[in-house]
Amino acid sequence: MSGGKVALLVVGIMFLIGGLVLMGGGGALMWVSQTLESDSPVFASRETSLRKADAYAIVTEPFEIDWYDESQHEGWGLGDFVTAKVEAERLDSSEGVFIGIARETDVDDYLSGVRYYEIAEWSSNPFVDTEVEYRPHLGSLVPSDPTAETFWEASVHGPGRQTLDWKPEMGRWVLVFMNEDGSAGIDVRGALGAELPWMFWLGLGLLQLGVVVLLGGVVMVYFAAKRPKPLVTQVQVAT
Repeated sequence: MSGGKVALLVVGIMFLIGGLVLMGGGGALMWVSQTLESDSPVFASRETSLRKADAYAIVTEPFEIDWYDESQHEGWGLGDFVTAKVEAERLDSSEGVFIGIARETDVDDYLSGVRYYEIAEWSSNPFVDTEVEYRPHLGSLVPSDPTAETFWEASVHGPGRQTLDWKPEMGRWVLVFMNEDGSAGIDVRGALGAELPWMFWLGLGLLQLGVVVLLGGVVMVYFAAKRPKPLVTQVQVAT
């Protein structure tokens, strides 16, 4: 086998392996998209209960999103790729729940002097019961009606299961759970998740690319391994 054919064979084998990897990855993404989403593009954590009888609110620790410099209008924002989803309902589903997300400074001002609890640690180990550790914030004031405030970046409220959709933006944010009327005594259950509508199409694209790469590898291996036809010498017989 000539040096050129050896090189073609090596490249062909690399294409075969790469094609199989792409097809496997694409198929896995499509399977995850269809199986875990359960007909809805939501990947949610396990159901979690938040209970504090003396609290007017339960909030998450501030979380910062620093995807890119929006002021320069460069690149893509995180909200272009994912939609955060939060679901919650009161223990008594006939009573209204409030879910809101706002900037840290606005939440601090709103809950200043109010008794509430901040989630300090949240364990969602699938093999044990979900554990939530809280950091208390003491106060004696009663908060205003959360549904009447205008600083919320996104909010939902009402009886039964409520779902908050939010496209992440730059900044420091806090997620807030309250009773719809702003009363004390939080007893809600819910889950966090994300909407990833592009996952299925990404998987399909990788699968198709893998097929093309695999076929290219098959062609290269075929020509590298193909033996040349033997030369046939024509002999002219004198008469």
